[in-house]
Amino acid sequence: MLCEVPLTKEQQEFAAEHHGLVYKFLNDNHLSEDEFYDVVIFPYLTAVRDYCNSSSAQKYSFSTIAMRQMKFRLCDYFRAQERHKRNAEILSIHLGLYPDGTPLENTLAVQDKLMQEFEMGQLLHDLAGRISRQQMNIVRMKGCGYGVREIAKSEKLPVRCIKDLLEEAHVVFLELCRE
Repeated sequence: MLCEVPLTKEQQEFAAEHHGLVYKFLNDNHLSEDEFYDVVIFPYLTAVRDYCNSSSAQKYSFSTIAMRQMKFRLCDYFRAQERHKRNAEILSIHLGLYPDGTPLENTLAVQDKLMQEFEMGQLLHDLAGRISRQQMNIVRMKGCGYGVREIAKSEKLPVRCIKDLLEEAHVVFLELCRE
């Protein structure tokens, strides 16, 4: 991706002068400008920066470098879109698992907020009996939304130590949930 440093004035002019390459790439690959312009413009700008800053890159034509950068980024984009997590089957609780099956929402127990709060309070009480006071304080701070760095600063401990203490408390919490 493009780094935080903006293009110089010369690089901006060079990019504007050769900007037609972006549209040529999109048209040659039969890609919608609306959908894919954002995918290929950043590698194009990276190519501009690389070409202007590197004399070794200038022995090739700029269009070769730009087209190649855009092609690689496009391949990365398609690979990311095809990952399993993006194509997972989605189930609705409003439909049954089988064509004439009962909808899942009818098989789920209605959640009672008061009961949930009571159970969580019980679990935290049991957790407090199995971990140190310092760990419980850290767990409470984490539950209130504090970040690990903020907790480390408050407890005057290294971030790594806070993460280890939270992990230990997590293991104990999971054991309590299984009981």
